[in-house]
Amino acid sequence: MDNTTLAQAKFLHKTIKALQNKLLHRFGPVTIPSDGMDNELTFAQLSTMTAIRDLGALNLKDLAHAMRVSPPSASCMVDKLVDMGAVTRETSQSDRREIRVDLTSAGLTAVNTMENQMLEALGDTLEAIGPHHASLMVEAYKKVEASFALEKPTTSQAGHIS
Repeated sequence: MDNTTLAQAKFLHKTIKALQNKLLHRFGPVTIPSDGMDNELTFAQLSTMTAIRDLGALNLKDLAHAMRVSPPSASCMVDKLVDMGAVTRETSQSDRREIRVDLTSAGLTAVNTMENQMLEALGDTLEAIGPHHASLMVEAYKKVEASFALEKPTTSQAGHIS
């Protein structure tokens, strides 16, 4: 990687993190009511819940794979979400050794609330940079997305994050 590419990568990393923070903090925390109080959800918890929403009810092993974490890490996250009332954890009807997880209605509401808030904030950002630059940004991200399909997984990409 040459110095120009490294400088561009650093700038994009900084800008992407700033945009992520703006999207996450613009509206305040996403909460889920539990035992008479509101529990603030972390980004990791919301990401886990989004994966469950998008993939449907699934077992812990598949959730861990989708989240790129170890099965014990996924299990720990699910335990916390079950305690909050955001996720159900049940034994599979077909295989009693398998644990299946799914969102509760409160969990689905929280995920949808977070997603709507992020989309509104991102829409405001796109409007602020104007239609021409927004279009250029979308085209650039389409190329980035297409490049993912061309990449071969490396050891660090194929490994799990604990």
